[in-house]
Amino acid sequence: MGPNEPDRISRRTFVIGAAGLAAVAAVGPGAGLAAATAEVDICAGVAVVGDSPQVLCRQNSRWVLIGDDGVAKATTGLAGALVLDVATDARGALAAGSIDGEAALWSSADGLSWREVLRLHGRRSVFTAIASNPSEAMALGSDLSGEDVPQGTIAARRLGVNWSLGAVTGLAATAYVTTLAVRRGGWLAGAIGSQETVLHVSSNGTTWSELAAGRLDDAAVQGVLDDDGSVRWVGNAIGGSAALAGTVGAGRGPAGVPDRSHAVGLVRTHRGRVSYWLLDGRLQTAEVR
Repeated sequence: MGPNEPDRISRRTFVIGAAGLAAVAAVGPGAGLAAATAEVDICAGVAVVGDSPQVLCRQNSRWVLIGDDGVAKATTGLAGALVLDVATDARGALAAGSIDGEAALWSSADGLSWREVLRLHGRRSVFTAIASNPSEAMALGSDLSGEDVPQGTIAARRLGVNWSLGAVTGLAATAYVTTLAVRRGGWLAGAIGSQETVLHVSSNGTTWSELAAGRLDDAAVQGVLDDDGSVRWVGNAIGGSAALAGTVGAGRGPAGVPDRSHAVGLVRTHRGRVSYWLLDGRLQTAEVR
């Protein structure tokens, strides 16, 4: 990369998070967090666990949960895992990723003690997004080539207690699904291709179709929220990596954080819609209006 060439971030980088970043301390709306001494190389995502947002990050090869008070609490049960997304369900928290190159899912009652609930043994694959509604949970991911290129979408669903795999149609086989959310009457997912994110909707989690005006050029989306049909999103520009926030059908603009901030996720809290970002060892938040 030449000195005058833009700082491009590949879709693979957006999937696995920002690397080489220091740990976080306290968090507040629009505020940066003082860096700690230990490094954080991945922030998997943010979810509301209990009453407050919690960010799951990897620090010194261990996974820690960081809340609004800035305290990093050690977790158990995720040793050796690559976690790429987290979510909340009625029983606590869920996580999606892989271990030893095989797609895996975990659950936790408190976000701290995790147990593996599904692994695709003998299958080079990864789960990249997870979400839950009151009656079921779903995870999406990809089968991978030897070079970690997506070769087909995989889906797992939990109805009741057990997880099972199911067929999926309508999502591009070569795209990474990086975000999954609940919407009225179904689900909302974002899949990153080489130059854009395409948002898709589904009523049953099996058959997906492109959301109207949901083709977002030069955007790698890492978080979406559906507010009674108004879809808000956060992410980074694929060319140049600028921090972006937008509303489907109503444009986009700066996210309210420095441009080099890497999107972690978007959640609804008691403060409203809050996006989380990672930059130079600092977690920052910004309200998404």
